[in-house]
Amino acid sequence: MATKSSAHVLPELISKLAVMGPATLEAVRKFVLELEIRALGEELMDDAEALRSTGQLEPELIEAAIREHRQRHPYRP
Repeated sequence: MATKSSAHVLPELISKLAVMGPATLEAVRKFVLELEIRALGEELMDDAEALRSTGQLEPELIEAAIREHRQRHPYRP
């Protein structure tokens, strides 16, 4: 099946969104947010795997980074 270009899809989506009621728009908004969360999760997993494969996510390095951060940004209730 052929896909439409962004130039055609966006106006089509906008026209459909324009006639939706508030409840449907809220459901669409939540769906889009879920898509964004999934995409970011996949990106984080890919980045973490790249770091892990180069030895940059070793527990000692993570603990050292946390200590350094806490020294520079002490917790003040």
